[in-house]
This record gives sequence, C-alpha cells and structure tokens, in this order.
Amino acid sequence: MSAEFEGQIGIVTGAARGLGFATAELMAQRGAKVILVDIDAAGVEKAAASLQNAGHAAQAVALDLSNEDEHPRLHAAIQGFGAGRVDVLVNNAGGWRYSTSREISMSEWEWIFKTNVTSTFLTTRAVMDIMVKQKSGRIVNVASGAAHKPSTIMPHYAAAKASVISLTRSFAAELAPSQVLVNAVSPGPVNTEALQQAGVAAERAKLVPLGRVGEPTDIAEVILFLGSTRNRFVVGQSIVVNGGMFML
Repeated sequence: MSAEFEGQIGIVTGAARGLGFATAELMAQRGAKVILVDIDAAGVEKAAASLQNAGHAAQAVALDLSNEDEHPRLHAAIQGFGAGRVDVLVNNAGGWRYSTSREISMSEWEWIFKTNVTSTFLTTRAVMDIMVKQKSGRIVNVASGAAHKPSTIMPHYAAAKASVISLTRSFAAELAPSQVLVNAVSPGPVNTEALQQAGVAAERAKLVPLGRVGEPTDIAEVILFLGSTRNRFVVGQSIVVNGGMFML
C-alpha cells in the first residue's frame, strides 16, 4: 500500500460510516494520522477504534459541525493529536431527505442547509488559517451529482449541494495564492448504508451505464487524489464521479 500521506494530518468529517469512513481508512492505510469527525459519537468512536486496531493512527471527535460553539473540540484535536497541523480536510458530513417542494417544512429546509452547507463552511474556516500559515494544504468538499441537475424529489438537497460547489470555488480563489488547493467531488449513487436503507440501489444502478452503483472506495480514490500532493494544478473544480450516469 502506498505511503503517500506519510507524516500528514488528515481530517475527515461524516466519518462514522459510508464514504467518510472509506476515505478515512484509505488515508490512514497510506500513512496519515486521521481525525475522524461525526455527530454520531458511538459510531465515530467505533470507526476510529477499528483503524487503531488495524495499527493506524486515528482519533475520534464527536460534534455537530454546523454549531460553531462545538468547534473547540475539533481545535483541541488538531492541537493535540495533530500537533497543530492539518494537511488534508475532507468535508464529507451531510445528509438528505426525500421531499417535494410542496412537502418541505422550514425545519427540514434549515436542517438540510445546516448539515450540508454550514458544516462545510465552518469546518473550512476552522482550518484554513492553519493551511495558509503552512503554505500548503488540500481541501476536498463532497457535493453531489444532484447539484448539477434539477431535482423534484429533493430540491432543497440539490440546492444545498450546489451551494457547496459555489463555496468550493470561492474558497479555492481565496486560498490558492497560499498553495492551498480546494476542490469538490460530486458522487453519483454510492452503495452506502443510507442508500441501502432507502431501498433504491437497484433502481439507481439501472441508470448507470456501468450497470452498478459506486462503491465507497470508487469515490474515496478520487477524493484522495485531489487531497494528495499528486494534485498540483486542479483548483476550484467539482469532479463528477457517477459511472457515466450523466456526463458534463
């Protein structure tokens, strides 16, 4: 296994399971010390323990990233476990609900934007000055294919992920002069617990020319490229990874 992240400190949000955990696991296997962050305290502790048991350096931090008052816990982990350094941030925390425009309540609307957009904004702001001081860093935001096309079954989620892409570009323009590269990944359907519980994996697979939904590692590999020093010139982009479900 490559050790391309040897000596680096990575942060992965929404890391208790699914794509977040797959990304954290690959990053740890390739040498990084990884801070796993999730609102699910039991889940993220279990995820970090599984990496530790495999011989990797990992620490769990449980907090609501959309609540800035809870961010001191993340800062403490960076200063302690990370010795004040952050090399890679993967903003994966998010969530969705299936609702039409007529069905969306204001509380659901606000939850979607807090979970997907506010968390990305606040977490990026929490680490950007560290990376600017280092004159190096990579930030990868997990958007969605839904951001690139209309959605009648979850328009609030599509709008929130489009906002993530817009934020990606704004942060990319601001931080590129300090050699901090900010990008996004827009996954198609991924075979995570959430998709399985929704019961739509087989239906979504029919829409993908490859004939299957993505596996978490299919997306994680792209995230890790953008988050690595192999990426030297991709800035402010949203890479669509969907097996050809739609092509831009």
